[in-house]
Amino acid sequence: MRYKIKDIPSEGLAIEQEIPRSLFADAMEGLDADLGATTGSVRANLTKDRDDNVFAHGDLKALITVPCSHCLGPALLKVSVPVNLTFVVPGEEEDAAAAADPLDDVDVTAHDGKEIDLEAQLREMLILAVPMSPRCRDNCLGLCPTCGQNKNERDCGHTAPALEDARFQALKNLKLD
Repeated sequence: MRYKIKDIPSEGLAIEQEIPRSLFADAMEGLDADLGATTGSVRANLTKDRDDNVFAHGDLKALITVPCSHCLGPALLKVSVPVNLTFVVPGEEEDAAAAADPLDDVDVTAHDGKEIDLEAQLREMLILAVPMSPRCRDNCLGLCPTCGQNKNERDCGHTAPALEDARFQALKNLKLD
């Protein structure tokens, strides 16, 4: 996902590209993502200024399939992330970050003077877009702690054991008016 700066015309360059499987594999490492059922694309407009600073504005959309954190079934995640990237001449990233509006959601990074590479920033966006505890649905019941049955498929009749802490036993007798 590299683009040569000299090939970006003054009116900008519209790009639309599928996200490579290797990028998904790298970003979803350790999540047991189903890469065969995972797709995505990035659509952006690349522009540059007279100092060869490059700006990418657009969006990243993906459908990612990972195991549900409650029942271990497949959870389909719809990811839609705005892409607002600024690639600056090496050495100017501190100045650009300081001058940027703190309310703007713009990532600033340096380029090598010849080309920009979107891959590292898109990888980071994908990692941050996946929730810590993905679920197959909002009301997922999870697995039974006693027998392991998926409670979304069938109710096994077991109830979760009551967790009581001996330190709080005295509070049970406290009357509230």
